[in-house]
Amino acid sequence: MSLSNFRSNEEGSVSTLVALLMVVLVGTLALVTDAGLLYINQGKMHNALDSAVLAGVRELPANPQEALQVAGNYGSLNGLSTEEASFQLDSDQHSISGYAERQVELGFARALGFTSKIVAVSAKARIAPISSTGGVVPFGVIEGNFTFGQEITLKEGAGDQEYNGWFGALSLGGSGAHIYRDNIKYGYPEEISIGDIIDIEAGNMSGPTRAGVEYRLNQCEHIPQCSINSYVEGCPRILIVPIVNIEELNESGHPFTVKVKGFGAFLVEEYTGNGNDNQVRGAFIQYVIPGKPSSDAGDFGLYGVQLIE
Repeated sequence: MSLSNFRSNEEGSVSTLVALLMVVLVGTLALVTDAGLLYINQGKMHNALDSAVLAGVRELPANPQEALQVAGNYGSLNGLSTEEASFQLDSDQHSISGYAERQVELGFARALGFTSKIVAVSAKARIAPISSTGGVVPFGVIEGNFTFGQEITLKEGAGDQEYNGWFGALSLGGSGAHIYRDNIKYGYPEEISIGDIIDIEAGNMSGPTRAGVEYRLNQCEHIPQCSINSYVEGCPRILIVPIVNIEELNESGHPFTVKVKGFGAFLVEEYTGNGNDNQVRGAFIQYVIPGKPSSDAGDFGLYGVQLIE
């Protein structure tokens, strides 16, 4: 082989090697740059979809159609167009599923023949009965059937009580009129869970009940004032109430302790009467709060939110 032929072959080999290295370099750039682009889009879409289903599910189960609209609105506010995202209410009306896909235009990968890629994400959120929460008021409601939105008496006056010697008051964090009154006004600050045993509060407690309930009523400054049919989330009229069963009777056969079976949300409308003839009236509503949800908890209309996908 002549020297000139050797050099020609060598130059050809170098050119081939350079070409191969360029392909590897472009491929690496495509992998790093475009993979990062896809990853960023996927992350943003996932966060937006999570926020959307969490916002929408808070409207369940009272307003299922509004829940889907709220989810769509939150998706749009967080960068998901109506063409990209869709939401579906599950058959139990306790959960919302969301799905979104986006066609992402690629950069360096175009040199390898790839112009775009579809990024798809999904999310699902549900409401489940609360198993543990703080802020409850010291009114014990015996477990039983009630209709949401139907006005009932939450606490009755003397002579009207279902169980002799108990007027529906509970002792949370200690007994006494001032503790009982403040627990109505502000809610008991410690957490209460299903299965907890609570002492009852003896006596009618008419004065402290009136002071606590009227404080709640006066704190509602919404116009028009909140009612069973129309209320603002977080309104002071909405009381978090433990649903209970009688656990223990004293020597006289009167209730002594109760056991927590679950939690409900009660919108108080009025306090009527004086002394032994008094009532706290309103209705139970379906309501969502921050708290610990559990699919095993009894369903009394008070729910927490879970992201399950």
